[in-house]
Amino acid sequence: MFECNRAVTIPVSAWEEGISVIDHILNPSSSTNATLSSSQKEALAKVKEILLAGNQNHKKTNHIPDELKQKAALDNSEADVCSNILSEFAGIKIIEPLDPRKKWRSAVRATSFINRLQKSVKTFSKPTDGPQSYALPEWGMLSADVKPKVAKILSWESLSMWNFDIFEVDRLTNGNSGLFVGWAILCSPHAQYAMQSAVRATGESSLPPFESMEGYGFTSSLKIPQKALCNFLRAIMKDYNDVAYHNSVHGADVLQSLNSILILMDGKRHAGDDLELFSILLAAAMHDVKHPGRTNNFLINSNADLAIVYNNKSILENMHVSYAFSRVLGANKEKELDIFEFMEPNQVKLCHDRCIDAILHTDMSKHFECLSQMEGIFKRLLMKIGEDMDKTELGWEIMPFILHLADISNPAKHISIAQQWTDRLLEEFFNQGDEEKKLGLPVSAMCCREKTNRAESQVGFIKYVVQPAFKVLGLLLPKTTPEISPIIKSNLKFWEKEQKEQKKEQKEQKKEQKEQK
Repeated sequence: MFECNRAVTIPVSAWEEGISVIDHILNPSSSTNATLSSSQKEALAKVKEILLAGNQNHKKTNHIPDELKQKAALDNSEADVCSNILSEFAGIKIIEPLDPRKKWRSAVRATSFINRLQKSVKTFSKPTDGPQSYALPEWGMLSADVKPKVAKILSWESLSMWNFDIFEVDRLTNGNSGLFVGWAILCSPHAQYAMQSAVRATGESSLPPFESMEGYGFTSSLKIPQKALCNFLRAIMKDYNDVAYHNSVHGADVLQSLNSILILMDGKRHAGDDLELFSILLAAAMHDVKHPGRTNNFLINSNADLAIVYNNKSILENMHVSYAFSRVLGANKEKELDIFEFMEPNQVKLCHDRCIDAILHTDMSKHFECLSQMEGIFKRLLMKIGEDMDKTELGWEIMPFILHLADISNPAKHISIAQQWTDRLLEEFFNQGDEEKKLGLPVSAMCCREKTNRAESQVGFIKYVVQPAFKVLGLLLPKTTPEISPIIKSNLKFWEKEQKEQKKEQKEQKKEQKEQK
């Protein structure tokens, strides 16, 4: 069992158990070790090396906790939660709902991560072109009493915090949280300088020197025109659909969550240079653009045009990145959105490739495989460098994983925020279930308004997906553990309490109904 601490245990997969058994056998103090010949030990070490490297011929289900697979086969409400997790986060589908045994079959094999470790020198550039800062027209439309509040919540310090209220930003900016957060992060520190200049012009306090302000400085180091970048962000955020969950507020939330992991929790040191940092943040901003509020499985089952265009493989993820770049690359690119105007061709290609890689990794059906691969990376590193992860630079390969975790981070936020996201996601699922009923399709797990239990859905999601994933992130980025793990544990207790109360209430209702009969 993979222990989180003395009180909390996390379900393990067959892959993890296999690695643990090999480690035990190879331990010099093990009685079994003494019975093996040198050649046998070398062969066993080779098996471990292959497993850690992520053998493409393994059974796809080996990476999935056994408890999760077993519960998905049961005939109760918890099975619905587990079936949804298997479907959305492992690409495993349940055979037709008419089959009472609820057997499940494998979907298309998940694409493997590019396995390469990079020793890169980080260059975190300060702007060199001075305080020429572009202010959003939407900023100018805010009232005088709102501007100081927006400037404060979009300060560099605030944007780096994990405890960030994206809903408050959306309220203050009149529904433009995606644009404002994108501007504040990707145009930092120029955006902060522009806001502070406007706010302090009417106050008594003096403006700090531009050179002392923190931020990425992408517009200087990568020669990106501030106005074009803001135009691009505005266009992308407007193209997010007005659905319950996968809207521009979600895009802004994922971008800010990613930024917090990069800055507050030291994730940025793993990026090779400013272009890689810009690429992963840009990918976050556009990662769900034009999302229809329906899952990939729904698109496949309904023979949607998108499913046909993208051959049933990472349909939405391919669409998101393809559409976003169609606006700035190719014959139909829009000049006013051209964020690549002054970049070298090789920089443009690398940014494009990095965004494709990152956004395709947000396909939830790849979750368990990605998780095992990240564990493999960590264990291979331990074999080489020992336990000092604070001094290790992993390179690009960890960046898509960080984006993926930012994408599923809602249950790792303060419970008041987490509850809002839960209700939004379930409403989107229920809307899909309503359409599935109209089309005569089987209703997907977690998409039935009458049967889905809110607390139960979150307990399963946290226990099998979120908590194990952030534990692995803590191995690679140790600073994330004290910041995030306590929140996850607290939220799990909250949902378990609500689940227990709901079950007690349901039991009492059944008892009353029985007595009335």
